[in-house]
Amino acid sequence: MLKLTRVFCLFGVLVFSVAATGMAAETIDNQVLLEEIRGLRAKVAEMDVMEKRLADLEAIITAQSTAAAAPATATVSVDESAKSTIKEVVEEVFAEKQPISFGGAMRFNYGYKDWSEDQDDKYGDAGFDLFRVNADGAIGDWILSAEYRFYSYFNTVHHAYVGYNVNDNWQVQAGIQQVPFGLQPYASHNFWFSGAYYVGLEDDYDMGVKGLYSDGPLDFTLAFYKNGELGNSGSTDRYSIDVISNANGGYAGAQADGNEETNQFNGRLAYTFDHGDLGDTELGVSGQWGQLYNQSTHDTGDHWATGLHMNGNYGNWNVQLEAVTYEYNPENPATFTNADEDIINTNDDIITMGAFTYSWGAPAEADIWIANVAYTIPTDLKWLDSITLYSDNTMIDPSASNQPTIWQNVVGAMFASGPVYTYLDIVSAENMIFSNGNMVDETVRNNDERTTRLNLNVGYYW
Repeated sequence: MLKLTRVFCLFGVLVFSVAATGMAAETIDNQVLLEEIRGLRAKVAEMDVMEKRLADLEAIITAQSTAAAAPATATVSVDESAKSTIKEVVEEVFAEKQPISFGGAMRFNYGYKDWSEDQDDKYGDAGFDLFRVNADGAIGDWILSAEYRFYSYFNTVHHAYVGYNVNDNWQVQAGIQQVPFGLQPYASHNFWFSGAYYVGLEDDYDMGVKGLYSDGPLDFTLAFYKNGELGNSGSTDRYSIDVISNANGGYAGAQADGNEETNQFNGRLAYTFDHGDLGDTELGVSGQWGQLYNQSTHDTGDHWATGLHMNGNYGNWNVQLEAVTYEYNPENPATFTNADEDIINTNDDIITMGAFTYSWGAPAEADIWIANVAYTIPTDLKWLDSITLYSDNTMIDPSASNQPTIWQNVVGAMFASGPVYTYLDIVSAENMIFSNGNMVDETVRNNDERTTRLNLNVGYYW
């Protein structure tokens, strides 16, 4: 900011000098003016749009000096074109937007659950969802992106990283950024996400370093993450779903087994095939491996995941397919103490996940299958830009024989109208967390029963 202020001051002095010269019909020392211009160019060299203007101005003054055929100490008059060029430069500098822009969103939510007697009597509940602030921008080759979220019941960072554009192909990011795995940025179209999100394999953000390579249709990403985004595996006040070391706010199979993610490596390779007027198809493969440190045993296990994905855009249609295999191999203690102070035998077939102030048990080993389709309808209505209809489907098949098969289907529509986006979803599921299901215990009452949730989310984004 101080540097930019000094540039503005130099421009002001220059404009004032030229204006005074014109009004008083005085002359300006040509050599001094050239030195001021060249110094000014050095200060704003990073502003490409300004660089050309200043180069044009220097050419005008130099041409006048040559035409005058006078010694270096002689003086010549600056004509109207020179003064006009200086004026344009000053106006463009003052009109230039700040390199960092701020945005945000505010959302409200209505929900109806068919398994809740209270909601059935009241026809659902509505309330405030979130308020968020964003900062994004670039200064030269350095980039910045950050987002902080204020929910109705907790606050948390979503992401925060700095990056550097090494060249036209490579970019490096450091901080809390999205983990490169599978369909990006989302393996879903709906507000509720896919089932992969609830086991930490969709829209996950961790603390680390990532290198992104892009060359036409080829995209390649390598990353290393030291730990989850908070650096605190005991906190469930987070957006991203990670392995949680305790069962604070836990239900549906959560166990306080003391595990936390650390030293994770990710790689993702994708290639987009161009089909001309038909559209394009992205095919990709992803891999993930990391350690699981146990705070009770002080031993280290590991976890891994592999995935194949396809993302096709064909006119107004979008088709997403993904197949994932994952496994958590923790070094658990033999027992743990639950919230009622009971000593419970640890189940190695369960891994405790958490976010949004909750923790829950998820299969430690499973296959995930995702199949989504969406169709976007543009409109000519003044108050509605487009409608996107979708059907998103997930099945999670645990390896443990005593754990249930989990499925989720979301059919709905997203209405886009300027800065307002509205999601209307009907979520049907069996054995799914947040849909009155238990992902790891098929003996729980009401498990294997289909539940339905109606969700309406209205957000204003700026």
